Amino acid sequence: MAPRFLIYYHSPENRDYLRQALVSAKCQVLAAKPLEELPGQVNSGADAVFLEYQEGSPGIDRWIDKAVHTSQGPAIFLYLQEVSTDSLWKALRLGVKECFAFPIEAKELQQALGRLPQVQAAPTPEPDAPRLVSFLGCKGGVGSSFLTANVACLLAQEDRGQVLVVDLDLRYGQLVHFFNARPKYTLVDVVENLERLDKAYFQSLLLPYSDRLQLLPAPSRLEEADMVTPTHLEHILRYLKELRAFPWIFLDCCHQLDEVTLKAVEMSDQLALVITPGIPALANAKKLLEVFDLLRLESLKVDLWLNCWQKRGDLGPSEVNGFLGRPVAGTVLYEPIQVERSINAGKPLAVSSPGHPLCRDLRLIVKKIIEADLPMAAGAGRSWFQRLWRTG
Repeated sequence: MAPRFLIYYHSPENRDYLRQALVSAKCQVLAAKPLEELPGQVNSGADAVFLEYQEGSPGIDRWIDKAVHTSQGPAIFLYLQEVSTDSLWKALRLGVKECFAFPIEAKELQQALGRLPQVQAAPTPEPDAPRLVSFLGCKGGVGSSFLTANVACLLAQEDRGQVLVVDLDLRYGQLVHFFNARPKYTLVDVVENLERLDKAYFQSLLLPYSDRLQLLPAPSRLEEADMVTPTHLEHILRYLKELRAFPWIFLDCCHQLDEVTLKAVEMSDQLALVITPGIPALANAKKLLEVFDLLRLESLKVDLWLNCWQKRGDLGPSEVNGFLGRPVAGTVLYEPIQVERSINAGKPLAVSSPGHPLCRDLRLIVKKIIEADLPMAAGAGRSWFQRLWRTG
């Protein structure tokens, strides 16, 4: 069984370097996280931790000491700026298993891996059912596409499986511009080839952004929007759920509640409803929530995300909670200059500036999605139009 590693890094460049070194050595990288996210619970299911060591950080030293003295805790590998006699003595006192500096020699890494305790192979578990998450703006311009793109990037960085983003704004889909992408194929190509879909062919129609993130763009021309029907979308989403190649599927929905958007919402496990602190947006959000209640989508978990929030603004979370009659899951800072710069550059803020305060807010959305308690399968029972017909 391949050794299982966690990476804790100081710089994204070293994160990528350590991950590549481990993957080349046939290791499994469970996750790669910043040093400030070192967990309190040391025994996390990994065989070893590769940690980019920072001198003068007593908190890291205490964490290493705790990890070394935890029963069945992971082995500790350190990545140092340079390996000196002093650093080796310090690592020895802390109980570190191995020390490396740039460049990591493949032979030395293999020898170090050979000194790890042998792990018995466990049965390969059945892949979890894909999680389908819709992002819906209560009106145009509230930032739902920005949130979709950046939350998808942050989730992909968590190394929890492949992330697929589907642009369902069929007439004016702009998601490709957030990634500076020029797609060869779009959702229309999938619709035209529904009868011949298989895993390899479907993958060939996707636009890869990174090794963990792929896109299925909206139609490129206005007249093609009507070629995608609710029936087509249902067929595609059911195929993706059965395929189980993408643990995470994000749907960037049109802000208008048309039949395709309603079908996406109906089949989703979670809905991120994006609102802004203004009366028109909140009035629309209230109408949407009333529609969802009318359709009785009991299995759908709805989270309200207050985007473009300013601490000194007129409407804060408490006022929004009172207006909508339900709590806001979280807020996302108002940073128009950074957001506009990111969009115009075609590079998600989660990639260009992962340490920006706005990204810390976006990570809360990722956390809510990952930790969501979903007791029932979405899309069960009558479809939305049947429920609407019975209640009308």
